[in-house]
Amino acid sequence: MAPLIRLATVMLTVAMLWAGRDFFIPLALAALFAFLLKPVVSFFNHRLHFARTLAVITVTVLSFSVMGALLWVLGGELHQLVKELPGYRHTIHQRVISVREVGQGGVFEKLQSLAMEISNASDAEDVKRNGAAPETPVLIERSTNRLQETAMSALGFLADSLGTAAVVVVFVIFMLLRQNDVRNRVIHLVGYSRLTTTTRALDEAASRVSRYLLMQGLINGAYGLLLAAGFWAIGLPYVVLWGALAALFRFVPYIGPWIAAILPVALSLAVFDGWTQPLMVIALIAGLELLTNMVLEPLLYGQSAGVSDLALLIAIVFWTLIWGPVGLLLATPLTVCLVVFSKYIPELKFIEILMGDQPEVQPSFLVYQRLLVGDVEEAEELTHASSKEIGHGNTLDQVLLPAAVHARREMLAGRLSKEESDGILETLTTLACETVLDEVPPVSEGTGPLLLCRSFDTSADSIALHWLTRTVGVGLWRWESIPQSALVSEVIAQVESLKPAIVCISAMPPGVSSTAQLLCKRLRHRFPEQKILLARWGASKAEIRTDTGATWVVTTTEEARERLVSVLPLGEPEVQPS
Repeated sequence: MAPLIRLATVMLTVAMLWAGRDFFIPLALAALFAFLLKPVVSFFNHRLHFARTLAVITVTVLSFSVMGALLWVLGGELHQLVKELPGYRHTIHQRVISVREVGQGGVFEKLQSLAMEISNASDAEDVKRNGAAPETPVLIERSTNRLQETAMSALGFLADSLGTAAVVVVFVIFMLLRQNDVRNRVIHLVGYSRLTTTTRALDEAASRVSRYLLMQGLINGAYGLLLAAGFWAIGLPYVVLWGALAALFRFVPYIGPWIAAILPVALSLAVFDGWTQPLMVIALIAGLELLTNMVLEPLLYGQSAGVSDLALLIAIVFWTLIWGPVGLLLATPLTVCLVVFSKYIPELKFIEILMGDQPEVQPSFLVYQRLLVGDVEEAEELTHASSKEIGHGNTLDQVLLPAAVHARREMLAGRLSKEESDGILETLTTLACETVLDEVPPVSEGTGPLLLCRSFDTSADSIALHWLTRTVGVGLWRWESIPQSALVSEVIAQVESLKPAIVCISAMPPGVSSTAQLLCKRLRHRFPEQKILLARWGASKAEIRTDTGATWVVTTTEEARERLVSVLPLGEPEVQPS
């Protein structure tokens, strides 16, 4: 029932956003500008010691005045471009002829000839069937009415735009003036029991969106200036228009810059006779895009918006369908806010999982999942990447051993057959040998204290035991193993005969807990002074018991290494894991 209620809530919210877009779009635009201007207002208020109200009004008026002037210039250039387009008709015609000449005699020309023959044959059949060619209707154009309709439409659009702009400016001023009041009302609405969560969510959303918009504004402005300067050097007209459009469309991730590049490239093909200048335009756009992505964005921004690439593309499509071109520009900040709030609201946790840039799946589960479907290559890549990032020992403790524990748990739960489990454990052992153990030099036969090992699962426990033999006092320990089939009495007899310094009982969870504890208690009862190391590789805290009779209980190879090193004679060298 709960999933149906959640789905109905989402559908109702989408319907409200679409039906109330005339109200929500100005509000969202105002919030966007408020986030963008907030750092500037703070600078005027705290650094230049302007009063809060004066700082808000000054920044808002200056910002929207600059935007209005820029729109006026862009409108003039766009109007001039529309007037001069017919003058480029000859160049466009020559360009089409040159492209058509390239395809002469090829497949394209043959297909065109075939289409013309079919079209002529169809027209002839229509003439025969009707007895005469159909008369072409005479269209009487009412140019006066059309001009009047066009003028009225333009005036209506201008009035709506100016009205929306006025509402947005008023909203921005009041949002900047009353931001503390709005924050306090939100906290009071949510409740003081969630004061910590609400405060963190509001602060993270505000800081992340403000930083994103400010840095993207600086980057896009620099991109637009460089692009306009390059177009001016090439000789392309209307450089202010193309630079502004490029800066604006770069707020749309991934696809925006290439959408903005279509018009200047098309104009270069119409303006210039040859191919040199159009190719220079394309090269300039591609080079600036690479420079921005690889140098400017990492230098000035340095962090992602917190949303995965695929989720951001889906969000762009969604907001564009709901709110049109405005939704295209607002998609990223709106999605960032949604992901931030979902991190702090348990009911919206699924949004963070689906849209966040950090995957929730742990590397150990990813390795197990890849091995489950037989993708050994990707499992090996994940293991290599983990070894480079966190080191070989941590990879063993945090990736390979937990993956082996999960395979055993699934096998005991009946969701995995014994053969499948053994195959996964065998592959994990191979991965450990190839990615971890190969980085450590092999051990030589030791002459020091004896370490006697009793393993309950040779295939699983061997991963950790091989690592220990290569990282703890190379040549200082003598390692001997008791067969897995040995009974408790046989283990006691071996301990009594060999008198080891330490008895290591390796028992990877789940299962074998009671048997391992029984062996520990029997050894403790028979040899009160014997040092016993119980290794529960990859076990959680809930699976660890302290009343086992063991001297030490460890869950990682790092803990086991520390315990074994502490028993070595003072001054003896040891090998640190890489």
